[in-house]
Amino acid sequence: MTTNKYAQCRFIGYAIPTGPSQDKLILSKYLVGNYLGATDVLQDLSARIAILKNAVDTAKQALPADEDTQLVNNIFMAPEFYFHGPLGPYIYRHVEEDPAELALKLLAKTFNPQDYPNWTFVFGTMISAKVANIDAVFQSPAVQMRKRLVESLALNAEAEFGNARSVTEQILNNTITDLRVNPAVEVRDRALVFSNLGLQLPGKSQAHQSLTTEKYFLSPIDFVLFETNNQDVITEEMVAYPYIDLSDGDVKKHVHDSHAIFSQNFGENNVPSTVNYGIEICLDHDDARLRKNMNRENLPITNTTLQIQLVPSSGSVIMQQCVVVGANGFVFNVDGWCALDNSVTPQADNVAGVQSVYTNYTSTQNGTQYSAHTQLAQVKNPAQGCDPNKYPADFQFLSTENVISLNVSEPILEVGSFSDYFAGGYGSIQIYGGNIPYDLLSEEIR
Repeated sequence: MTTNKYAQCRFIGYAIPTGPSQDKLILSKYLVGNYLGATDVLQDLSARIAILKNAVDTAKQALPADEDTQLVNNIFMAPEFYFHGPLGPYIYRHVEEDPAELALKLLAKTFNPQDYPNWTFVFGTMISAKVANIDAVFQSPAVQMRKRLVESLALNAEAEFGNARSVTEQILNNTITDLRVNPAVEVRDRALVFSNLGLQLPGKSQAHQSLTTEKYFLSPIDFVLFETNNQDVITEEMVAYPYIDLSDGDVKKHVHDSHAIFSQNFGENNVPSTVNYGIEICLDHDDARLRKNMNRENLPITNTTLQIQLVPSSGSVIMQQCVVVGANGFVFNVDGWCALDNSVTPQADNVAGVQSVYTNYTSTQNGTQYSAHTQLAQVKNPAQGCDPNKYPADFQFLSTENVISLNVSEPILEVGSFSDYFAGGYGSIQIYGGNIPYDLLSEEIR
């Protein structure tokens, strides 16, 4: 007997600024500011999860009350860098102290199957670093030299003009590139994925409740260049991300490997039987990670069968040449650092070649403006081949009439206040397919 469980979906984005406090760009490229968060990792995780629950419940209360939860998959996403501590990355000494594992256990308890039966979550990303003695790292002459050198070059470049500024800025760029060859700290930037509908490794039948995927491309604004309060933090010139071997494609083989493609399997008698997802974190999307590496693995995943492409980011948008889902597939971006324009209501427009619907969030706190956005596109004709320079996708028109934008109220926390964790305000919830969910398989445009 054929069934149609979860043949529809909606996309829910939490547009909340996740960058450092008092953040600003210098030299139009590098970020300075200071990180917020609790020094106790459990306290920090608990507070950020409570803030997430407040946002998710804001969305949940706005959904149709009489909706059949077996028909619609609510796909919720938060931005890159949602989970971080006052040093930037969470620092831990031993493998068994990995904060990602602790966070996923707490998230499973919070977002239980009784209250969230038909929800699939990407809880933004978490940055963390396994370091035996972080104080020794900060106090080492090599790290002290890095900080003095980079800050001096940056401030001197800011003070110069014309050719002198260009030369000094180029010296700074080259210096950071050289320092990253021998990083002081290896940082992991991982997306935390959780679903009460089950998650599968493609080609495998076992269902998992959670998994992670990882970023490889380090952006100049992923970490602060220096800290404005003169405190020890993990900075741009100290770090590198782990290398990810994509020579055999990007399909996940283990729940906590670094690869990006996973599935939800609803049974062979269901339509759809399988929904395939791919996650690209920020600059990995700009680098066409999924498109360049599709079809390399010996598994039935091609760019005609990837239905949902998710991009949690901090300073990115949907890039036309990097879209890899098939016809009628969706690309969803939730960003914690920039707005797409000056609008404050949902918009339908062409953004860098991508016809999409999007919504911005902006907030001014203590004289600093913070921004975030969400963006959704649906493919009409998919990209052809793996070369991002050729034959990109084009897109269908999506109406703003099916988008709900909601302000998020102040959450109640057991310890501290919201401003101890996020600098840019409570954020907003944007629900795409709010009243009428999108059909994953139909040609009909809703």
